[in-house]
Amino acid sequence: MGGYEAGGAELLNGAWAGRRLREAWCRRSRATGWDPPDDWWAPAIDAVCAAAVSGADMSPMCARFGRSRARSGVGIGAALDDFAALSDVLHWPSPPMPLVKALAEGWVEAQHARDDCQDPLTGLSTAAYLRARLGELYQAAGPALPPSATHRLVLVALDRRLDPWRRTARMIVLGHELRRFFHRGETIARLTRSRVAVLAPVATGLDGRLRRLRTSLAREHAAELWSALLPGSHRAALAFLSDVGRPVDG
Repeated sequence: MGGYEAGGAELLNGAWAGRRLREAWCRRSRATGWDPPDDWWAPAIDAVCAAAVSGADMSPMCARFGRSRARSGVGIGAALDDFAALSDVLHWPSPPMPLVKALAEGWVEAQHARDDCQDPLTGLSTAAYLRARLGELYQAAGPALPPSATHRLVLVALDRRLDPWRRTARMIVLGHELRRFFHRGETIARLTRSRVAVLAPVATGLDGRLRRLRTSLAREHAAELWSALLPGSHRAALAFLSDVGRPVDG
């Protein structure tokens, strides 16, 4: 299927057609329930928009979009809802079935090939892997030595006011630097496009190391760093992780 039809033709005017389409799509997707709101953009978005505004066959880009959403942990329902938001912006009566099929096939393909332990964007562990590590930690802990006595959660957050592309690039660099700093068996996981969590043992001079790292991150990336004690139960730890992985409004 080619680019979009006359209903959205006003978006084709000028050199920034793809950018205008992307911004309109983002607004519509967020308005119809995309969550978390700061975790929407991906390079595949731009590929879909470029194909739409140029009149090219959109099927390969929709397949790429489906793969991208699957690799980011987005369910097929949410991916289809997101694509329906684009359909609304383009004033299509309904999402074209060839494009829906391409998206779904791309999503399934990525699911089959997906490494559930590693985030493809940064090379960091996924949030799902961090949750599994927490489960192992709590299962092995005893009353005399709870997880809060042996480990700490370290949180790193980039400025959410950065534009999506700059934030993505900074997250990739940040992931590389954190892997160099935490190299003693710590689990480093990407929670969102702007936030990372590290499950770190305290018996490695952690507090002094974090002071040095905090200064470096603030200076080089305008990033915040803080640490938190692990809750008393595994269920509370998972709830806490979910909460710190949720974007702050505003």
